[in-house]
Amino acid sequence: MTTPIPEPPRRTSADLVAEVLAASAAANTDPVAAAALADKAKAAAGSSRRIPGPGAGVSAGTHTGTVPIAPVTPTGLVSPEREIVRPNGETYYVRKMGIHDDVEVLREARRNDVPVLLYSGPGTGKTAMFEAAFTKDGFYYVPGTGDTEVADFVGGYVPLPGGGFMWVDGPLPLAMDAGLPLLVDEIALIDSRVMAVVYSVMDGRAQLKITANPEHDPVEAKPGFVVFGACNPRAPGAKMSEALVSRFLLHVEVGVDFQLMRKMGVPSKFVTVAQNLKKKYDASEISWFPAIREMLGFKRMADIYGEPVALANMVSQSPEMDRPQVADALTRGYGEAVRTLEIK
Repeated sequence: MTTPIPEPPRRTSADLVAEVLAASAAANTDPVAAAALADKAKAAAGSSRRIPGPGAGVSAGTHTGTVPIAPVTPTGLVSPEREIVRPNGETYYVRKMGIHDDVEVLREARRNDVPVLLYSGPGTGKTAMFEAAFTKDGFYYVPGTGDTEVADFVGGYVPLPGGGFMWVDGPLPLAMDAGLPLLVDEIALIDSRVMAVVYSVMDGRAQLKITANPEHDPVEAKPGFVVFGACNPRAPGAKMSEALVSRFLLHVEVGVDFQLMRKMGVPSKFVTVAQNLKKKYDASEISWFPAIREMLGFKRMADIYGEPVALANMVSQSPEMDRPQVADALTRGYGEAVRTLEIK
């Protein structure tokens, strides 16, 4: 027997989209991008499409309810957790997305069948945010590369020990059947012809026909299933078709919370250097800056080997073309010469 999840106050998807887009516009350092996001926010705010709450056909069988539904308050969607342990054992600290908690924006998107595209440079916590939002309920995952094929989504035939073959479903039909979210990581690296496999499950039809296996019944998406994408738009070879981009209703730029890095124990002096390099990155003067992954890695290396080694390693870790500016920024920030880590 399943118990329906209580329905919170009814909202519109336009409300959520408008609020998050407005917050992204306010935080964006690129004036052109910020203006474009602001225009999208105004357009979304003018929409009046109503959406059902999670009580509409969603039961404990498809959405476990292990994460309580966030209250809708004047201060935004609030997560019941401030720290969440990810599958790899690391702790994710909930961040703000405008007036909302970031993980609750993703959970609300799932409850309202809103596909979300997370984008930023590497190491800002896109995948970590998704994992933190859905670890308790479960999710499916497709890692994207230039070699990703349709079979990586829908499944394929595998050989049996005694001879013959058996069909095994892939993460897309499994997520649809279980009513769980699917994250397509590095989605912009996957060939557009491959990504066409998700079109029918993102445009309202919510049905997948597996052409590679004519005997397979069409898969109907159960409530709770939704597609999330994450990408680095500046990655070499990154490209997404307009048909795919338009199917993501909510586009969120994932930034770096430098103050949070200080709270997590990253030396303040290094965080300041990272902030300065981020400004150069935003101005297209360099192609890289220490994001969350690198800053936490710096702290760990400093704890193990000491700060001088960690500083030199940061220069070595940066792209070769950016090393002179990274070394200069670290030298200025620490008052002593910093060079690449090497054995003499």
